Amino acid sequence: MAASAAWLPGHTDSVLCCEVLADRKLLASGGEDGTICLTDLSTLKPVGRIDAARGADAAVPALCAHPAQEAGLFAAAGPAVLQLDLRAGMGAEAVCRTFQVNADEVNGLAASATNGGWLAAADDAGEVAVVSLASTAGGAGETAAGGSAAGAGSAAGAAAGTAAAAAGLPPQYKTLRRGHSNIASAVAFRPHRPWELLSGGLDSTVVKWDFSRLRPVQSWSLLGEATASGGQLFNPPMVHSIAVPQTEDRSLCRIMAVARGDGCISVYDADFKPPAAGAGSSSSKKGGGKARQQQRQRQHHQQQQQAGVPGRLALLGQEQGGHTAAVNCVSFFAGSSWQQLLSAGNDCRLLLWNWQAAAAAAEDAAAAASDAQAEDEPSSLRQGGAGAAAGGEQEAAAAEGGGGGSSEDSKPLLAGEHRHPRKINWAGSADQSGCGYNTFIADTGRRITALSLGRG
Repeated sequence: MAASAAWLPGHTDSVLCCEVLADRKLLASGGEDGTICLTDLSTLKPVGRIDAARGADAAVPALCAHPAQEAGLFAAAGPAVLQLDLRAGMGAEAVCRTFQVNADEVNGLAASATNGGWLAAADDAGEVAVVSLASTAGGAGETAAGGSAAGAGSAAGAAAGTAAAAAGLPPQYKTLRRGHSNIASAVAFRPHRPWELLSGGLDSTVVKWDFSRLRPVQSWSLLGEATASGGQLFNPPMVHSIAVPQTEDRSLCRIMAVARGDGCISVYDADFKPPAAGAGSSSSKKGGGKARQQQRQRQHHQQQQQAGVPGRLALLGQEQGGHTAAVNCVSFFAGSSWQQLLSAGNDCRLLLWNWQAAAAAAEDAAAAASDAQAEDEPSSLRQGGAGAAAGGEQEAAAAEGGGGGSSEDSKPLLAGEHRHPRKINWAGSADQSGCGYNTFIADTGRRITALSLGRG
């Protein structure tokens, strides 16, 4: 699948994460060595290095671009989150703020530009801190660039002597608690619902929050899916990564992709609501194609509930040619209009998925099951009589054979694969003009791998 490859130096230990700053044509990477390395995407040459954290357990496990500043970057360093402004330079002088609002080490970051801007940080305590980026600097929980939040000798300490942040109101932040019973590892905002946030943890749970009210709205427990997932029997489906399309398109913004520790990727409708009991019964008696489609959708939702997977649209596992070890990251492939997923994991494989092909197959299977169930009902309750039953048989045969009339059915589920020499910690993509590579891999080695991948 890879047309060409390049290797980017800079770190002295394993690379844990990367983030593309498209407007600046920069690739930022964080590593076990506690540094942030900056690479020019036009030349693939290192242009900066920042010591973000130091100590025996120093690491930068997460990076996140500022949602409103093209040169802004957030970096997790222990229990602190550093804010960088790369207009000030490519070294320690870039650190402009330090947030200390988490109770433990931060594992995942996400940022949103809505409602004045928010930053979310998931930590080892199973909590998620949500910080307002519009709040005035200099209050409790935040230090100026010369503070001790990142430790002596860190970038924040190296910037000592700079002017202190102006005194003002403390930063507004919220802490979301009691959603996870173990480490919170991933977090993502939902663009079309500005007060909603998704978090995932090593307790194999995904929680949807209304962070304006500090309460969970819905949760998905993946433990019930483990035995029927096609994943690894002895590895629990811990949540390592969550991906959400950054679009206002109503048909796509509801989608949530989850990378799991059992080697599977789950795709959910995060706006799913169980249908009310008896809903739609009157309309089903009227017959017609639209009524049949609505009935099938309701029955599909009911089947999902019975299987313990409410709102799940697709499952990408070993049976579909997927990963054979834990999936460490998942993201939507840049330039694919949110139609493809990129995943990578401990099996040293990078996979490109046409996820909607799996969703279409699942919907066809649900429709076939609905028609089969209708055949068992009294003839007076059937919609469309024998014609509907015959149509159901044809749809079931098409679903089993992988056929069908939709464009998604004609696409292969697995669009491509790259075999990597090491376990992959992180992989992401960018449709960057002036750069011959569109995919970047952080692995257990010291260098970043840049690939040029086709979209399949």
